Amino acid sequence: MRESRSLSVSPAAGSVRTMNEARRRRKAKQARRDAQRDNKRPETPEETPLIDEVRRALAGHPLDLLGTVGMLIEATKPDPLAWLPSRPKRDTVDLEPLLDGFIGVRIVETTALLAVLAELLDDTDLQLRCRREVAARRDALPGWIADLGNVEAYQAVRMTHVLGDGDELLIGARLSTGDELTGVAFIDHNGLSAVKDAFFVPDSIDTVVRLAAERNTDPDTSFVDMSLADTRAWIEHGLRQHAVFMDQTETWPACRPLLQWLISCLPPNGAKYQSPRWDPDEQRQLCDEFFDSDHGAPFDRRDYAELLDELLDTGDPVRWSVPRIERVLRGGRQLGSTVAVDVALDAPELLTHFIPFAHAQSGIRDELTAEALDAVDDVAERYRDAVLREVAEEESED
Repeated sequence: MRESRSLSVSPAAGSVRTMNEARRRRKAKQARRDAQRDNKRPETPEETPLIDEVRRALAGHPLDLLGTVGMLIEATKPDPLAWLPSRPKRDTVDLEPLLDGFIGVRIVETTALLAVLAELLDDTDLQLRCRREVAARRDALPGWIADLGNVEAYQAVRMTHVLGDGDELLIGARLSTGDELTGVAFIDHNGLSAVKDAFFVPDSIDTVVRLAAERNTDPDTSFVDMSLADTRAWIEHGLRQHAVFMDQTETWPACRPLLQWLISCLPPNGAKYQSPRWDPDEQRQLCDEFFDSDHGAPFDRRDYAELLDELLDTGDPVRWSVPRIERVLRGGRQLGSTVAVDVALDAPELLTHFIPFAHAQSGIRDELTAEALDAVDDVAERYRDAVLREVAEEESED
């Protein structure tokens, strides 16, 4: 059976993810449960498991505490897709009582929590409240916490695939104490270029990229440097998207506040991701070359040119991945709605001829072309059934 190319992180990014200790994720999830429980019943903060967790985190890598605080903040945010029946339900923590509890008990653990919250929260008034409380206590905090506002985000690398389904953006950052961390965000270009997944690794970006490259088994994946400003613009755009069919992962959206904090340290005014749409004249020339070739010979240009234009408008005309084909042919009558029904029914056949021609233009490997053609075969019957069903419904309404 053909194995379709997943829309999750690439094999290289999967290798990166294994570097992110599962223990850290379990600790952050436990902290969220503790915060929810503390928010529901009266209990002295110094007795809570959350405080014990913070105490242990203070002795570890800074990501231990940063991840915990990020999880707490995310737990206070309403789920924008909570209305979906299939969406896992979650309790929301009320931030104000949580802060009241931290402020009401003057111990070093709550001071640390407040100091990190002061940097990661996106509410200016609450940030100021946290900073005032921390300043009034004069507790001795680890240097990285005291100087968290001066984190240096210094390098960005993009892991990309030749077919362009998505990109993993890696951001290397250094705390004032020299501790390194790397944030990784997956941008799904088949889903509104939204951030589909993200996680953090307690290591330098040089180490993360080197190990990812060593473990990468996909010859079509490459690593390229990216400007810090563009990285911020891509991720900010991705965070504004809410793709309906987007799964939650073990770390996403739990680490969203941490990712937002990290990109806020990058320079502004970058260029956001632009879908690879072609100039109309260039696309028309590509179509002409196809119909003039042996690949396009079976199709009458006058009947099929409009359908081909609609197909090419779904992404890069010369790069066809399995997820893109599945998305395009899922549309049924929405694709080819302005052409004759018999022409619309031939969309899979047209793609079967066009994809090898297109991939030859862009130098795509034969193996990827074969995967794409298998995908067309897999969904062709469902596509045609959908078109005929929708046509029948339209005729019955008339």
